[in-house]
Amino acid sequence: MPMAGYAPRNHFNSVHDSVYVRILVIDNGSIPCIFVSADLLLFPPALKDKIVQRIGPNRFLYFSATHAHSSLGAWDDSTIGNLILGSYNEPWLDSLTSKIISRIDLTLAQLQPASLNYFEADANEYVENRLAPEHGQTDGKIRGLKITRADGSKGLLASYSAHPTNISHLSLALSGDYPAALVRKAEQKEFRFAMFTAGMVGSHRVKGIPETEFAQCDTLADKLLKKIRTAKNFAVNDSVEISTTTIPVEYGPSQLHVLQKYKVRDWVFRGLFSPLKGEITYLKIGDIILLGMPCDFSGEIFVRDGLGTIAESHDQKLFITSFNGQYVGYITYDEYYGHSEQEEVMAMNWVGPYYGDYFSQITKKILSKSK
Repeated sequence: MPMAGYAPRNHFNSVHDSVYVRILVIDNGSIPCIFVSADLLLFPPALKDKIVQRIGPNRFLYFSATHAHSSLGAWDDSTIGNLILGSYNEPWLDSLTSKIISRIDLTLAQLQPASLNYFEADANEYVENRLAPEHGQTDGKIRGLKITRADGSKGLLASYSAHPTNISHLSLALSGDYPAALVRKAEQKEFRFAMFTAGMVGSHRVKGIPETEFAQCDTLADKLLKKIRTAKNFAVNDSVEISTTTIPVEYGPSQLHVLQKYKVRDWVFRGLFSPLKGEITYLKIGDIILLGMPCDFSGEIFVRDGLGTIAESHDQKLFITSFNGQYVGYITYDEYYGHSEQEEVMAMNWVGPYYGDYFSQITKKILSKSK
């Protein structure tokens, strides 16, 4: 299998740690909410479409990925996808779809009463803004859910905003990077089940860890797990209302730039990539609002526009994740557009200027309607 995440790598030659799709179901008796997170660069739109087509009615799916840069490719059938991510492998996606559907059904059959806690902790010392390391702002909180089932077993859903790019782009060892190390350590020490979703990773990277490669992954995982174990918990009521929907987002012509003053024409973009399409996934569990974004969403937008503060003013917690099964590139803070030649502002920003504010305004309207 080819690898995805950096320059094209048409195979892996060893497995440092196995990669998984993990599934968590929360059901209040009205609607089962199914979290599906893959140890992949993003949740493949083709895989999402296959699952949605085969899943039964009255089930809400919340997709995400760990954003691992040393995992599998072969899941995008566009021209660029076949070139960068490896030749599209539909039989593999069909097989994976069947396994995911089977595991969802099995999980739904094994539900137990449970208590639920939301948690968050400050881990800002391990993340920095790679667009502007000196003055750029960051979202450095680790957030998530802790679940205790009737049989005493504990589950964990954790999210963080640092890019999992700790392993060299030259490596041919399959790995889930630090999210996989965090999940593995959590399951060894306290939780029967753990899963990770990428947070607001746009423009965020790891800092403050002296080790490199896999040792860096392990050290960061240890530090984040310590934060999780001592985090402030917010209990969710036993009888909780769950609200779900998807929110459409409109896009203009694509804006992929090769130089500051030159961009790829939209018809060329559409011939090389998949057309721009991406909605926001909305899930409210009690006073916790989860938003799944169709992009690398930047935590700098969250911080500078005070989105978390607005939610808290309504006695709510806002929990944003990236890679919801659609992908429109990077959504970063707008002031960098036209002033930075970094890849994520130009080559990986496919929607152009003003979309940082656009997504921020959509989020604010969601919060105002969710009071």
